[in-house]
Amino acid sequence: MAGYNRTRFVEDLLERTSNDPPSFTVHLHPEHWVLNNGSKFLYHNQMAALLDDIRAHRIPVDFLDLFDAVRVPFYDGCLIVELLDYRPQRGQEPTPDKPEKTRVILHPNSETMWADICNLNTKYGCRLTDSEALKVEAKLLLATGPKLCLDPDPHLTRIANHVLRVSTPTVPISLKRKTPTQEPEENDAEKAKRLKVMSFMSPRTTRPTPRYIVILSFIRH
Repeated sequence: MAGYNRTRFVEDLLERTSNDPPSFTVHLHPEHWVLNNGSKFLYHNQMAALLDDIRAHRIPVDFLDLFDAVRVPFYDGCLIVELLDYRPQRGQEPTPDKPEKTRVILHPNSETMWADICNLNTKYGCRLTDSEALKVEAKLLLATGPKLCLDPDPHLTRIANHVLRVSTPTVPISLKRKTPTQEPEENDAEKAKRLKVMSFMSPRTTRPTPRYIVILSFIRH
């Protein structure tokens, strides 16, 4: 049952890494946000998809190549994002002198796992076939996922589902405030992600360069 309690894992990881540097930092200002010490981004542009991934506590699959290139630190397979919120909690209040600091854990999922397998396959000469890559993914899922509950008792299933639901971390408070979203852009982003999943095993030369390549220099700082 412990494998279904994500909050316990998050609290333990944050405690063990409290003195370690974060994977990257996001500065939240009233009208814009900044990745590490890079340029300013508006909340409604394409780069704000990164904030959507942070809200969902998931590793952004579009950035995996960049994270690997600049050696962004991972902790137990996860990313630690430090949010520095410089925005007032109420509209009429002045900007605080010191930001509100929050650390958020971004977890891998089936999409990022498949992207990692494809990236490794490309790096080592594309030796895996699609079938072999799927077998590798299956073994990784068995090794990293919670144990399957094979007990037919429906009460135990409800308990496991309840524990997983109530222990899943909520959206960071700093990302709930004054961060505008636009439904059409979110829908387009979801469509793009589905297309990306379908093309992961395509040869590297046929895949377009991610638009996020512009932030490479920002992650390095």
